[in-house]
Amino acid sequence: MAFVGWSLLTFLAYFIAALCKQLGSTATFLTLFAPATIITLAFGQTGFLSAALILGGFRLIATRPFLSGTLFGLASVKPQLGILVPVALISARLWRTFAAAGATVLILIIASSMAFGWSMWPLWLSKLISHADWVAEIKDRYNPTITATLIFLGVEPAMARTVQLGVAAGVAIIIWMCFRRGVTILAAAVLLVGTLLATPYAVVYDLPMVTSAVVAVLADKSRTETNLTIAEAGALSLALALPIIVMETWRLSVVKSVPLLVLFGMIAWLIFSRGSSISRTSSRPEQNRAPNPD
Repeated sequence: MAFVGWSLLTFLAYFIAALCKQLGSTATFLTLFAPATIITLAFGQTGFLSAALILGGFRLIATRPFLSGTLFGLASVKPQLGILVPVALISARLWRTFAAAGATVLILIIASSMAFGWSMWPLWLSKLISHADWVAEIKDRYNPTITATLIFLGVEPAMARTVQLGVAAGVAIIIWMCFRRGVTILAAAVLLVGTLLATPYAVVYDLPMVTSAVVAVLADKSRTETNLTIAEAGALSLALALPIIVMETWRLSVVKSVPLLVLFGMIAWLIFSRGSSISRTSSRPEQNRAPNPD
């Protein structure tokens, strides 16, 4: 009962955060029946919660900056999925949201330290790399990250981590550039996908974030009244199929990071191709509501 209750409660939070009135039934269908949703319901882990907190943070970023920051801060319970949020907030100069997120993280640190003792933090830090390597080496964990893909191909963990750091740095730079152009629905989408490329540790049940990125692209296409190209439709379809690739066909695991790379590149290209026409975040408040497709 606890498993079912947790799964349904976190899914409800994710569903509410992912609602997109602009797409109507299309967004609802994708959110309900995407492979990532079904797999995450089966696993009953934290994927829905993490996605709900980050999506909720972006939905409220223009109208409720402090509440937005609080949600981003709460997402730090799974810190590897929030590593790009500070980059985005600083780039967009959203100082109130950034301060609220930092304060929330600090409160969580103090509360957990009072509950479990300050000595847990050095132990936690000492286990980060070894734990990530352990996860990447275990096939039944179905890890779609760059590190896991390289280790699966036989690359030494140290070299895989070096490549991962390079990818993370490149992704962070692109995220910075995207958010300097404005906090738009596409900027939020590129961060969701980029997070899974930048982190060395994510599991298949973290992929509802990718579903939300796909919905964001479709919402942007609807808002701008433009049609998907064949290449764009292929990239979105491949991203939605990623959980199936990871879970069902290990012979395809050598390319399990490719859908993320393709989707990230496509969204970034859509942002940059619009040039300077996208206003900065510091412009008129009504323009800052772009992440919320309602």
